[in-house]
Amino acid sequence: MNEYSLLEENASLLKAYSSSMSSYWLPVCPSSSLLDKPLGIQLLGRHLVLARLHGKASCFDDLCRHLGAALSRGKIEKNSFLRCPYHGWLYNEEGRCVEIPSRRNLPIPRDARIGSYLTQESQGMIWVCLGAKEKYPLPHFKEFDDRDFHQLDGGKWKESYWRATPQRIVLGQLDDTHFAWVHPSTIGHPDLVEAPEHKVTKETGFIRSTFTLFQRKKAPSSGFSMADIAQEGELSPVHYTVSAGPNWIHLRKENDKAEAWVLVQLVSPLSYNESKVFWKIARNYDKNPQRDPIYEEVQLQIMEEDKRVIESQRPWLLPPISSSLSLYLRPGDLPLIEYHKWMEEEMIPLL
Repeated sequence: MNEYSLLEENASLLKAYSSSMSSYWLPVCPSSSLLDKPLGIQLLGRHLVLARLHGKASCFDDLCRHLGAALSRGKIEKNSFLRCPYHGWLYNEEGRCVEIPSRRNLPIPRDARIGSYLTQESQGMIWVCLGAKEKYPLPHFKEFDDRDFHQLDGGKWKESYWRATPQRIVLGQLDDTHFAWVHPSTIGHPDLVEAPEHKVTKETGFIRSTFTLFQRKKAPSSGFSMADIAQEGELSPVHYTVSAGPNWIHLRKENDKAEAWVLVQLVSPLSYNESKVFWKIARNYDKNPQRDPIYEEVQLQIMEEDKRVIESQRPWLLPPISSSLSLYLRPGDLPLIEYHKWMEEEMIPLL
């Protein structure tokens, strides 16, 4: 039985996966994308609409309670209400209908309301929780508030589309033993295939992995071009701290001179096998903005190399550790093992 037929016969599994992911804060779009018009989005297979009402981001089902028209095709009125484009029903920030033009002064039915969801804005990103209550607080990335760090391209969130689940993408970032094979000309080296010694700890809402690798001195995080990196022979120690939430990664690299480079990736699950990745880079050295294109070029190459491999992984959802479909090997796979075990503890359904 192939995976597609398996999933067709296990619709309850996909429903359970969406339900379990609903209790986390999920990134949906940069704050700068939500202005004075409704914005339609997809999250865990649902069609939702964002609207900035009373200056705050609100999230609703993208479905008018009347006849099911898409509210994302409507408009914002008086900076406070969302107007349906079909028959003009008007909704407030709680999702309650406050005006039905065709009824004039007649009472508005109690059921004339749309589903609304918890919404927050933090560090330039809009987050939505589809559950009744969030399981963990929003992650906060201190470097984005630190003036000593220069943010790539003015701190804009960049994005890319991946045909993979958040868990597969996060595992890819926790995995450092693939560097020599997937990134031999950037962060890896074909002669450095041994796994480093990891220290993995479990925190509230994430796990943290720390380790040290030897990498090219002219590394991508040092601002050298691809041509410079490829010709580099000298190696130096790089200290990694990788924090991984259910759907986000904070990766910090630091050398012995306290020069730190930071990558944050936030993963928005569009469906069980599609994700949008929002990402930012910051550094506390080489702060000239004119140097940004070099850092971005190398990071885009690294991400594309990762993407090709991660999108090829099957099954889409992680198999249970007990199934041995993923044959983890210690000590190199320790961060992956601990993250996978945590996902099982979180009751995220696995194939």
